[in-house]
Amino acid sequence: MAMTTTYLTVTLIASIAALGGAVLNLTGHRIPVTEAQRLSVPMEWLRFPIGVAYALGLLGLLVGVAVPAVGIVAAAGFVALFVLAIGAHVRVGDRSLGRAVAGLALASATLLVTATWAAGRDDLGGVVSAYVNDLPDPWWPVVVLAVIQIGDAAMCFKPVGFIAQCFTDVGLPRALWPVMPWVKVAATAGLVAGLWVPYVGALTSAALVVYFVCAVSAHVRARDFGRNLALNATLSLVMCVAVFVFCFLR
Repeated sequence: MAMTTTYLTVTLIASIAALGGAVLNLTGHRIPVTEAQRLSVPMEWLRFPIGVAYALGLLGLLVGVAVPAVGIVAAAGFVALFVLAIGAHVRVGDRSLGRAVAGLALASATLLVTATWAAGRDDLGGVVSAYVNDLPDPWWPVVVLAVIQIGDAAMCFKPVGFIAQCFTDVGLPRALWPVMPWVKVAATAGLVAGLWVPYVGALTSAALVVYFVCAVSAHVRARDFGRNLALNATLSLVMCVAVFVFCFLR
């Protein structure tokens, strides 16, 4: 009970800090802007990757309450983020390391406490493990979906014609265009990992279902009822639902 209380307290503090970091960077607040100028960090990096990293880390910490493995990955990601932040300070000879060092200390404590708490539970999959197969069955649709996602990622790094047109038609802000390929890369990694660690694949395919529901909604909202809605969004949604239900769930 004491370990659980400690874990929840540290996770709450880290989540509040992550929320603050996400809001400040995504809105272009003067605090991160001033620091970016001092460290010669490009302004466009505040939203992506920095702001997005904070937001994803926050989501990971919250999901980690139910699925400890996700919380461990999120905390480790924050450790890496603040190590890079300290490196940026050192690179330009800036000694105002207070926030970066405090962030690293909090992230390290979160990682240590989360890992200790998870080890005590002896179940990194948490609540998800009870509902997924020991291994995906059949496995080949997972591979097919992973190949499609990495193909999409390759086409999104420098958006090819029909993808750029799709982004434009649904009104996706240009600032978010660089985020899309990394979403696909992360999805590919999660699906491939799911071949050996099924709860990771189940969570990834569930996240893809949510992603493509949002994509379909964006097309409908923009009254874009052409090929992009049918193939890029709806067909992908059906494939992700099928993989989630028939390959991963018991």
